[in-house]
Amino acid sequence: MSDIELQPISEDEVANNTNLSSQSRPSNITLNHTNGVVGQKGFKSGKVSPSPTSGMKCMSNLTSQSAWVKAQERFAAQHRGGREQRENQGTIDQLNILGPTPFCGMQKIANVFKSKRFKNPKLELLYQRYFFKPNQSSVTILLTIFGVVSIILLAFHYAEGIRTILPGVLLALVFFTFIVVVVLTNRPSLKEHHLLILCYVVLTLLLVLTALVPNTAKPSDASIGMWSSIFFIYMTYALMPIRMRLAVLAGIAIAVVHTVCATAINYSKDYIWKQALANTLIFICVNIAGVFTHYPTEVAQRQAFLETRRCIQARLTTQRENQKQEQLLLSVLPRHVAMEMKADIAGKPKDTMFHKIYIQRHENVSILFADICGFTLLASQCTAQELVQLLNELFARFDNLAAENHCLRIKILGDCYYCVSGLPEPRVDHAHCCVEMGLDMIDAIAGRVHCGVLGLRKWQFDVWSNDVTLANMMEAGGLPGRIHVTEETLKYLSGDYEVEPGNGGERNSYLRDHAIKTYLIKNDTKLHSRTVFAARSCSPAAVDDRAARKMGYGEHSPAIRQKLGFGDNIESKNPDDEVNEYLGRAIDARSIDRLRSEHVKGFFLTFRKKELEEKYHKMRDKMFVSHLSCVQLILLFIILTQLIIIPHTVVMAAVFSVSIFVTLSFLLLSLFENCGGLPKAMHVFTAKIAGNRWLSQTVAVTTILALYGSSLLPMLPLDTGLLKKCLSNIFGVHEEQVNLTMVQVVGISRSNQTSVCNPDTPTTYFPEYLTLCVLLSMVASAVYLQVSSILKLVLLLSMGVVYCVLALLPYKPLFLNYDMLLLADNGMWFGEVRSGVTLWLETVVVLVLYTFVLFVHAQQVESTARLDFLWKVQATEEMEEMENLRAYNLRLLSNILPLHGHYYQDMDNTGIMFASITNFSEFYMELEANNEGVECLRLLNEIIADFDEILSEERFSCIEKIKTIGQTYMAASGLTPTTNFADMSHITALADYAFALRTQLQYVNLHSFNNFKLRIGMNVGSVVAGVIGIRKPHYDIWGNSVNVASRMDSTGVADKIQVTQEMFVVLMPLGYRLEMRGSVNVKGKGTMLTYFLEGRN
Repeated sequence: MSDIELQPISEDEVANNTNLSSQSRPSNITLNHTNGVVGQKGFKSGKVSPSPTSGMKCMSNLTSQSAWVKAQERFAAQHRGGREQRENQGTIDQLNILGPTPFCGMQKIANVFKSKRFKNPKLELLYQRYFFKPNQSSVTILLTIFGVVSIILLAFHYAEGIRTILPGVLLALVFFTFIVVVVLTNRPSLKEHHLLILCYVVLTLLLVLTALVPNTAKPSDASIGMWSSIFFIYMTYALMPIRMRLAVLAGIAIAVVHTVCATAINYSKDYIWKQALANTLIFICVNIAGVFTHYPTEVAQRQAFLETRRCIQARLTTQRENQKQEQLLLSVLPRHVAMEMKADIAGKPKDTMFHKIYIQRHENVSILFADICGFTLLASQCTAQELVQLLNELFARFDNLAAENHCLRIKILGDCYYCVSGLPEPRVDHAHCCVEMGLDMIDAIAGRVHCGVLGLRKWQFDVWSNDVTLANMMEAGGLPGRIHVTEETLKYLSGDYEVEPGNGGERNSYLRDHAIKTYLIKNDTKLHSRTVFAARSCSPAAVDDRAARKMGYGEHSPAIRQKLGFGDNIESKNPDDEVNEYLGRAIDARSIDRLRSEHVKGFFLTFRKKELEEKYHKMRDKMFVSHLSCVQLILLFIILTQLIIIPHTVVMAAVFSVSIFVTLSFLLLSLFENCGGLPKAMHVFTAKIAGNRWLSQTVAVTTILALYGSSLLPMLPLDTGLLKKCLSNIFGVHEEQVNLTMVQVVGISRSNQTSVCNPDTPTTYFPEYLTLCVLLSMVASAVYLQVSSILKLVLLLSMGVVYCVLALLPYKPLFLNYDMLLLADNGMWFGEVRSGVTLWLETVVVLVLYTFVLFVHAQQVESTARLDFLWKVQATEEMEEMENLRAYNLRLLSNILPLHGHYYQDMDNTGIMFASITNFSEFYMELEANNEGVECLRLLNEIIADFDEILSEERFSCIEKIKTIGQTYMAASGLTPTTNFADMSHITALADYAFALRTQLQYVNLHSFNNFKLRIGMNVGSVVAGVIGIRKPHYDIWGNSVNVASRMDSTGVADKIQVTQEMFVVLMPLGYRLEMRGSVNVKGKGTMLTYFLEGRN
């Protein structure tokens, strides 16, 4: 199998990979000169797979360049500035997006607070449109939740029967404002900037609520409103679609407003410093948790956008590649042949006995052969550049004339140009078209042909039939500057041209042996024939131009040449603008809900396809170390808060020690993944923590439970004695008779850390901070964005239920004691009307609220993450498809043109081989039994395909197939600097290939019961290799050594390999057996001494 080398892409090309694909042959991709075989069995294989090999790196040292390279350089010069600008404006800072541990190091910490906005305004606007619907949904959910919180605060305020009106009016006004904002958020006319304005309104309402709660509370306390403030801060980070810096400012503002209000109201209390310090620590903690939630969420969204855009970019690139592939095929092959071949290559391979043959039969066509007289002498006098430029200009003019005269150029045979009229669409005036073409060009016949392609590589559209052979002989028997036609062709001309006897039999034995009567057209009839021809021709808008366009001609050919890389401007439309426009239409047409319902199950959020679920679970959590770092910080703030508020006990010390050990161990293990010097087993284990989803989720649950334990377990050793009962025992009264005076007499204060009745037992009168620490543990579970929402729900429910059971049963006295002392510290009598509800009831409601909201947040995060994963899978598949198509296109291109072929190139010591099946013309018969010769061509196709497959062997990698000419196979070796070896091994490879062809034909004879004979001619010398032709690029080699090699074949002997004396000099010292044939008369060269190559010693 031949190899493809994909070399590194330059930075300019990375800046916009659509530019890379906008050229038919990118300079960063080279093909080994032996490429071109489509699988081992040609079309039966149907597989294209790039594999590494040595490239053509030496080619850059040559002064000559191919049209493909020149086109690319023109494109690069025109668009380099624009691409650099797009590179600077159209991409996001990679440190802001892709860092797996973004919070390690001051630089990365600073990057967290940098703007993530794309520098390209169009791209940023498109991103805002892309996530507008999800953001709109998030804001709606957030407003609904805030509305529910407003109702809860309103209910709490009036639950005990307080009759103050202003707080109720303000809370009701805030609630209805949330309702209005919800309605505005869901208006169909809402735009992206409107949503941002509504977010500012919501933030203002949150600040009002934050200030309202502590200022309207009676009795007052610095901890009142803390749970709602924490809730507002975290939800602002988690669900509000605003930039990081604005979210941080909002979080700080809410914290400052609450702290200032609470401190100003309660400044006279002796324990206010504890509460203020604890509140500050909690606010810092929740802001950190918010940052660790907001940053990955925004990064994930922008990554999802870029992945989706890349997916669309790949899709459009694939589409352009398909168009270019088709354009290139249509420039060389007729549409009906090209489309059939393309479908077979792209389809599944079929296991058949024979290779598929692409042959069609056409009646009533005219064939024109034109040969340049004196070309052999001309080639020996011109430089490589002069010769190729001359041929290119000449054949380009011939192509233009062919299009004007409704002829289809079949191929170029060295200096011979031949075309056909009546293909692919039949024409009644095909003979006129050929004659007019001949008159413009200064031998032509009418008949029928089979047209198509043979072999597996170097496809060239060709025609075969006895009439084609006759046309060739007509050219050989013609006169320079004259149009030579047969009697059959003359009948189709209907007397429109003046003719004279051609006497072709006097100049050609084939015409003489077959008694072909020929004529020469007089040149002075050109003007008259033009008039007749114009009258008989079809309208330019009819079949003629349609057929010409199918061949790659017509008015659209400049655009086709541009797409092929020969035009002045390869892409008229900016690829970035095209991608953005397509993405904009896709955003307007898409439905996230439909996509989610098609691929993801409703409640459990698992993929409906098992293989997708398995891939999702194998996806690495790139932010896992950051999550562990955040949990470690939250644990630190929980510990500091409890050390300030809760009495210090042995249980607390043990719990804190275990929690720190557990969380810090997992954090260090995750950090050690990138550290050297550790045992291999340790590296494997640490890599699995973040790489295995189940293991990472287990670690996440363990660390959350460690936090929860640190929040909950210090409560266990505290005294649970009821303060009212204690005071009733002291004063000998009923519990209902305990009043404010008794509390003041005993001197109980909330700053006390021991029980009045049990002085040796620690207790706390700040149980609300235990609840706040539990809420921080629940918030910490939300920081793990990759943890399953169902697992989070189980975790949150477990945490909430356990704490509620403890708060309602054994530790309920702590909460009742808080309520009594809160009234006493504010000078209120027990039983006096107050705002708010008892602490234990508030605790239950708040835990239920947090559990529900954090689960909703987890569902939304996981749903978005799964959709992001789905888009990434889609993008990856599109990119792989694009790369496969690119490799496939290169293979396809190499079957038409060798991609190493420069515009012109002069090479010395090149080996040339012509191999002809001498008696195939005797085998070929046009009978009804063999489908008018098609079955004969089918066997020829098998033989050529076998020859092509042999050429794909590694030992023949330095040999290039040039073309087939009827039953003649032409190949050459040493056409490039990397295959032209100083030790002449490329010449020995060509000799071995000749032996292999002869052996393969013997094998075909054995199994097909035929007796085909192979005649081979070989020569070594200088050649000119290059691409000529504008509309139909054609690769060929020219030179005196090529003509001599052809004569070695035509003057050779069947079953023999005839070589020149130059080949003898090369092969004889290398161990080959050669037998002198003697002097042979060679046309154009005189007498030459030749040898027969017999074998290898």
